[in-house]
Amino acid sequence: MNQTGEYKVKLDLFEGPLDLLLYLVQKSEVDIVDISVAEISKQYLEYLDIMRDLNINIASEYLSMAATLVRLKAQEILPDTEAEVLEDEEGIYNRELLIEKLLEYKTYKEAAGSLRKHEAEQYGSFTRGKHEDVEVTLDDEAYVGNVSMFDLITAFRRVLQKAHDAGDEPVQVVERENIRLDDRLEHVLGYLEDKGEIPFEDLFKDDFRKLVLIVTFMAILELVKMRKIIFRQESDLGKLFVKRRGNIIEKE
Repeated sequence: MNQTGEYKVKLDLFEGPLDLLLYLVQKSEVDIVDISVAEISKQYLEYLDIMRDLNINIASEYLSMAATLVRLKAQEILPDTEAEVLEDEEGIYNRELLIEKLLEYKTYKEAAGSLRKHEAEQYGSFTRGKHEDVEVTLDDEAYVGNVSMFDLITAFRRVLQKAHDAGDEPVQVVERENIRLDDRLEHVLGYLEDKGEIPFEDLFKDDFRKLVLIVTFMAILELVKMRKIIFRQESDLGKLFVKRRGNIIEKE
């Protein structure tokens, strides 16, 4: 049995294909109106490939968007006389509509973010009544910062690329590999216990075989679900750092 096949990952943190597209645009540091359909299509499909490798359950809407991007890419490459005419279809049938959908989605997402920020600021506030003593505890989630599942996959993508460039992936495996999720869970927690906060990629440097990398990333996702580890990102789309939960020093 394929060792990775034993673990199925369901990620509710993904809001949809437009969320992934918007993330890719922001990562590329280009304005939405200036996006290259060919480049964003390539990146989108690369992310879907990584999600498949990780046994992430890809919703049909992601696959539908992938097909749409491929068709839009073909429209840009082929002459107008050979490009497929899609104007009669519902949904996104040209680059202008894609940009319009992304701008609309970005507006709604920013508005939702502002509402959540306002709610967080108002939480625990009282406009009248007697003074109440409120016990304040450090919120670990706030310490994580703006680290999304897309950020984790981006960081893991860099790890895979580094392993590929280093040529450490064996060409032939004589014996059947037995990489257990529990072993990688212990490896990650034990390493963090010894090292404290470390760069995300350091969790993978003990073994660059692709199967080990994938199972290690699955272990990381499981530890996130178990609330055992947290992440920090110094800047948007910047380098990730990871540490065990519970080792946070409260500020005065």
